[in-house]
Amino acid sequence: MELIHGTHKASKFASQDFITNLPDNVVTNILDRLLLRDAVRTSILSKSWRFKWTMLSQLVIDPNFFGYLSVTKYRNHHVRIINRILLHLRGAITKFFLSIDEVIDIEDINHWILFLSRKGIKDLTIRNSYATPLKLHAHLFSCLELKHLSLSNCYFNPPPTFYGFPNLLSLNLSVVFEENTKLGPFFTGCPLLESLTINDRRKVGKVKLVEIAKLENLKILLLRLYDLDIKMIKSSSTIFELLGSLPKLLDLHLNFQDCHVRLKC
Repeated sequence: MELIHGTHKASKFASQDFITNLPDNVVTNILDRLLLRDAVRTSILSKSWRFKWTMLSQLVIDPNFFGYLSVTKYRNHHVRIINRILLHLRGAITKFFLSIDEVIDIEDINHWILFLSRKGIKDLTIRNSYATPLKLHAHLFSCLELKHLSLSNCYFNPPPTFYGFPNLLSLNLSVVFEENTKLGPFFTGCPLLESLTINDRRKVGKVKLVEIAKLENLKILLLRLYDLDIKMIKSSSTIFELLGSLPKLLDLHLNFQDCHVRLKC
């Protein structure tokens, strides 16, 4: 009798549809680990999974995504497809990775950033593969929940009224600093920053060590600079004193290969 009873319980256990009844947070975790195209294609699995993909919280739009569209009937409609995906997502979008390997109008990109600023974006990466830097709108500085920001081949110029990203932990800037860019107030507004990478693409020397020295929480620092402030070097703000002002620093990379400094004796 005990054997029959055990068999009955096993049969009841096997009949349950655990995949359909997975909690939403588990489904989101699964979807976020898939390629974007595969996450969206889960809509064909069953009627109950038709709109599960709309629980995605992380979007990676990279060459794989554009390559997939190029062999489908949507090859000339990548912007429209991205718009539709964004508008269908239900909850917060915590991560957005965009590698621009196709021609995309800057207005579309700025529209996406504005949308993301209202969706709780925490991790934002924009990589521009084209020669011309992107002129991002000030919407970028409305993403106050950001913890990780990485920009490549974009103009970077925080507006005067911007008081920083209070939650930012890592910042990777391979950018073009505009003439009136002031990084001192920007760094002051990022008190939690732990990792900083800067590559000054236009070689205008906008980064000053005295400003970086304000980042007391910094653990990782990678700099490629092209022009140092001579007055700064001749004063007390030397590289060694920079290290002394960053008590938590664990990893330092300084590239002054193209830096030209002339000091008068």
